[in-house]
Amino acid sequence: AALSYAGEKMPWLTYHIAWPMILITGWALGHVVDAIDWDALRRRHAWIVLALIFVCATSLTMSLLAIFGPTPPFQGKDLANLQATGNFLLPAIAAIASAAGLAYLLSDWSPKQIFRTLTLTVFALLAVLTMRASFRAAYITYDQATEYLVYAHGASGIKQVMAQAKEISQRTTGGMGLALAYDASAPDTGVSWPFVWYLRDYTNQRSFDVPTRSLRDSVFVVVDQKNFDKIETALGPGYYRFDYIRMWWPNQDYFGLASKRESSQPFDEGYPCKGALGFFKLFKTTNYSRVCTAILDPNIRAGIWDIWFNRDYTRYGAATGSTSTTLTNWNPSDQMRLYIRQDVAAQIWNYGVAPAAGTAAEVDPYAANTVSLTADLIVDFNSLETTSLNAPRGLAFAPDGTLYVADSRNHRILHLDAEGKLLGEWGQASPGCPYLAEPPATIPLGAFCEPWGVAVAKDGTVYVSDTWNHRVQHFTADGKAIGAWGIYGQGETPESFWGPRGIAVDAQGRVYVADTGNKRIVVFDADGKFLTQFGAAGLDAGQFDEPVGVAVAPDGTVYVTDTWNQRIQAFVPSLDGMLFVPFLQWDVNAWFGQSLENKPLIAVNAAGHVFVTDPEGFRILEFDANGVFVRAWGDFGVSPSEIGLAGGVAVDAQGRVWVADAGNQRIMRFTLP
Repeated sequence: AALSYAGEKMPWLTYHIAWPMILITGWALGHVVDAIDWDALRRRHAWIVLALIFVCATSLTMSLLAIFGPTPPFQGKDLANLQATGNFLLPAIAAIASAAGLAYLLSDWSPKQIFRTLTLTVFALLAVLTMRASFRAAYITYDQATEYLVYAHGASGIKQVMAQAKEISQRTTGGMGLALAYDASAPDTGVSWPFVWYLRDYTNQRSFDVPTRSLRDSVFVVVDQKNFDKIETALGPGYYRFDYIRMWWPNQDYFGLASKRESSQPFDEGYPCKGALGFFKLFKTTNYSRVCTAILDPNIRAGIWDIWFNRDYTRYGAATGSTSTTLTNWNPSDQMRLYIRQDVAAQIWNYGVAPAAGTAAEVDPYAANTVSLTADLIVDFNSLETTSLNAPRGLAFAPDGTLYVADSRNHRILHLDAEGKLLGEWGQASPGCPYLAEPPATIPLGAFCEPWGVAVAKDGTVYVSDTWNHRVQHFTADGKAIGAWGIYGQGETPESFWGPRGIAVDAQGRVYVADTGNKRIVVFDADGKFLTQFGAAGLDAGQFDEPVGVAVAPDGTVYVTDTWNQRIQAFVPSLDGMLFVPFLQWDVNAWFGQSLENKPLIAVNAAGHVFVTDPEGFRILEFDANGVFVRAWGDFGVSPSEIGLAGGVAVDAQGRVWVADAGNQRIMRFTLP
């Protein structure tokens, strides 16, 4: 008992406890059997006694379930209550009648004979229950999370995925040559368990850590849940998606049955541990509300019985309001997805596409004009010497050609010369960053919490979107604080920001702030005085869903990356600059995921060409001023032609494109052909 209490609570460890108990119980029952005078029992109607014991025990159990169930007897005369009363009365009458019969038949039995017979009967009933539970666990619910046979189950989705892999492989390659890939990403090796073993006979398999566009060569892709946001970008639209559970665990509602409480506080009137359960109040430092509720609530009691007796969570889920007790959305579990390339699925009738349809897989519309460019300059820890970058985001060039970098997770701004040499830096993490809730009311100037955007005015002063402090800070060229504006909010006022990211300054010195969470662009003068705003939540022209990047072209056109609407919108200002009219938009075949990393920034060159990052596509996309695609470059990797995460982009006076590689902690410079 002590080891059970102190040790790990895992099903497989019960074997070591149960096995000696089984042996001891078998030995004890053997003595009981040997001590029974079977001839005497037969003369005294033993078989009738055993039958009556069975009827009495069963009827008594049913009566108790009716009394303590969700609908007790004698509560009304409507049909439901009459049924509940009947469900109690019939077994109660049977229990009384069988008990009376037992009393009559056992009147001339000795106490030892009665005890031995009852003992064997009880263990016979337990044996029947054990056989029932064993058969169910071994042959019916063996791969379901409702069964307590083991702790972590491989779900049935694994077998379904393997069956599809086998069918597609045999029907398209005539053997096991299907081009397939599976997720082996860190830190938990993705879906390697169990697919590294199950796929051992497939001759054209590969594993991957980070999803990249090279996966499009695979017909069959299995991905782990932590890469769901990235896989859509990597594969593009040319795949059918199927969702499965890879692994699941038994229900863990037993976690947190008791919680800590302040012993000096009295129990309120709503505390459920009352009456016979009032002794729980003796434990003043522990809250037993969940335990008492489970005991007192008849619906929860009935649900727990259904779980124990039938492994049925329906009534328990309804009683507790849980939505994660069905096999389709079970929790705790690990999810996985299967992607099958559409052109191959069209050859397999049971995927819903007839072979004659000739469906071609959708291709990346940017693939034809994707070029290979190698960075001619890289700024990283090697060149910076005394410091290193951590998730660099926004980039902005000053009139003198120097570059400012929002080094987001170092909570600072770096100032570099035109060749990437460090000129200066300023900033540190604000107290408490990263915050669990809202930022503190007072934050010192020059302190940041993950700054994403940076912009430089014609006078050389620098504006920074201090993202999780929900404000904009203004500095001199060498980092001396000038001022700040903005508070956390839902857009109630012009200065109520929610995670501002992109920031830009136009030729008149007006500051454009992408108030990402509030789905708007807010315009201020150089001193932070509100001028105007545009945008609202929606899909129509002029509306946004997660606006992240903002840039102003030389002709005054304002471009915005409307991320979750997967488009770029262009706005033209009125003559007084107080009204911004949407006059152009185009779709972007990127930005599929909604992770905190997949936030595209934007830049415009002197010719009006628009450059945007495709963060989790690991590339840069270039469009002309009318939204016509020009070129793309980049793929996942660490080489000078590859990008770990496209975090930010800017264009210098010579037309060279600078990219913040937030995945590889570096700044890259590309010269366009």
